[in-house]
Amino acid sequence: PHRPPHPPRPSAAARPRLLVVQALSVQPLAAVLEDSGYELLRAADALAAVEGLGLGPALVVMDMELPELPGDGTLELLRRLAAGGLPVLTLSRPRDPVRLDALLSAGAAECLVKPVRMSDLLARIERRLRPAPAAGPATPTRPTASMAVRERDGHCAWQTPQARELMAAYFPPPWSEHARLPPEVLAWLHREALRRRAGAPPSSLTVAPPGGTPRPHLSFTLLAEDAAVIGEGHWLLSLLAP
Repeated sequence: PHRPPHPPRPSAAARPRLLVVQALSVQPLAAVLEDSGYELLRAADALAAVEGLGLGPALVVMDMELPELPGDGTLELLRRLAAGGLPVLTLSRPRDPVRLDALLSAGAAECLVKPVRMSDLLARIERRLRPAPAAGPATPTRPTASMAVRERDGHCAWQTPQARELMAAYFPPPWSEHARLPPEVLAWLHREALRRRAGAPPSSLTVAPPGGTPRPHLSFTLLAEDAAVIGEGHWLLSLLAP
């Protein structure tokens, strides 16, 4: 049955709005994007996707494996979504160059091969949404900084370029070089993971900058635990330095 696009959650501050076209059975991808700071419209079928265009998304992420659209049906939907110049990022299984050419010809702005590295997807979305340089001074937008870490030992499975820069600025080697959480952050992760599993509300960790460095405090927030998206035993962390 047709499901209309899920309405976006209200927010006090404007966030980039994405339309995610993906079967309901694999919606965890949408959850990770939402946890990374984006406002989402979710569509599980072609009709909902077309309706979602009327709600003003800035970009579309489209999974090319939609059970209800066999054959070239997904290409037709892609053409319709991209017709107005809206950037569409496609997710698909490895195929031959002919398939890639078909996606690009249908209007795809970029084609990603599954399984998709979330750091790559987030970086591409951010690049596509980055405003063009203005003629005069403009207030810079704050990029998304997030990372997926293994709960057991704090190993970083992937991180956005912004997260890598923040970790290098606030934590001297060897932690940033070996892509692992430093002891104080790992200890907080273990405590926070237990709290979250017990149903407690989220609690952030605030870290002071290195001695004498004129930087704001860095905060960590635990966002999601979803093995289907970020790996078994991993958590998604958001980093923010106001």
